[in-house]
Amino acid sequence: MNILTLKLKNKNNTNIFVAETEKGQFDLHSEIIVKNNIKTGQVDEEIFFKAVLDSNILIATEKAMKYISTKLKTQQQIKDYLYKQGYNSTVVNPVLEKLNEYNLINDYQFAKSYIASNKNFSSNKLKQKLIGFGVKADIFDELLTEFNDIPTCKKTTEKFLKNKQIDEKTIQKLVRNLQSKGYNYETIKSVLNELKLSNFEN
Repeated sequence: MNILTLKLKNKNNTNIFVAETEKGQFDLHSEIIVKNNIKTGQVDEEIFFKAVLDSNILIATEKAMKYISTKLKTQQQIKDYLYKQGYNSTVVNPVLEKLNEYNLINDYQFAKSYIASNKNFSSNKLKQKLIGFGVKADIFDELLTEFNDIPTCKKTTEKFLKNKQIDEKTIQKLVRNLQSKGYNYETIKSVLNELKLSNFEN
């Protein structure tokens, strides 16, 4: 196999090169180029395509690291992100294994943080959201075992009604707001009774 040219792909990233061959163009990471002593001219085809795969894994790992650097992400979110970047399972799976190896993916910690940051949501709403993020049932079931919707619903209600005129229309808006956050009728009814607001319901 013949490498015709080996050029920097982007001046803003000095780690990624493009190797042009008679079979097409392929990205190569500088670390892999050095490791395999790859240069223009003849190269063993098996070694070359192994270097391409290793490069893709390394480049994808760097992209994933950047993706998770500012905010916690679940394994499913990272997987979806990498697939959208054009990588297949041959690249994505080793990247996820490496991130898990260094404990850079932690769905339990993600779920715990998400629940703590969304205290106005009901347990049902939290489950729906966490399922959407790809968190497994055993994780959120454990974290929500002792979750009580009444206090959070009450706090959300009091916040919603603050500085508002209490009338039937306001309570109707409140109920819709609470339902949008996943609270069921029994929980809402209980809170309205506790706050002596049930007489405003239809």
